[in-house]
Amino acid sequence: MRRYETILIAHADLSEDEISKLIARYSAIVTGQKGILVKVERWGKRKLAYLIRKQARGFYILLDYAGVSAAVNELERNLKIDDKILKFMTVLKTEAVDPAALEHEIAAAAGKDEKAAPAPAAEQPVAATQEEPGTAEDEAPPQASEETDSEAKGDKES
Repeated sequence: MRRYETILIAHADLSEDEISKLIARYSAIVTGQKGILVKVERWGKRKLAYLIRKQARGFYILLDYAGVSAAVNELERNLKIDDKILKFMTVLKTEAVDPAALEHEIAAAAGKDEKAAPAPAAEQPVAATQEEPGTAEDEAPPQASEETDSEAKGDKES
């Protein structure tokens, strides 16, 4: 099982009800192909970089899911024939996915308030190791003292 992200750009003039129906339809396609839907994000209406089918704005939707290639093929086949979809793109995120880890991620996303605190704690050591080689604190005092020295020299010359 692989993990994928598909970003859809739908017509901007669709109502919230129609957007919800689109999301439900494509989510059902993924789960119908024995895929696991991790998250769905509505990014909202945005201006497009260039005109797509004479449209200047679009409604962006992100589908994050895990499944086999048949699920991606079926999803993309349906996206191609839907007139409400301006453009889409699917990206492979991970080759091999552990279904138990996905279930844990889904549960964490569902209960953000309860389970979000342990997740950042797990990420803190990674952030700390990234800061160790050249921390901003080590670099800031010499720069500040250099500025102070140059200002002091400027005052003496005046």
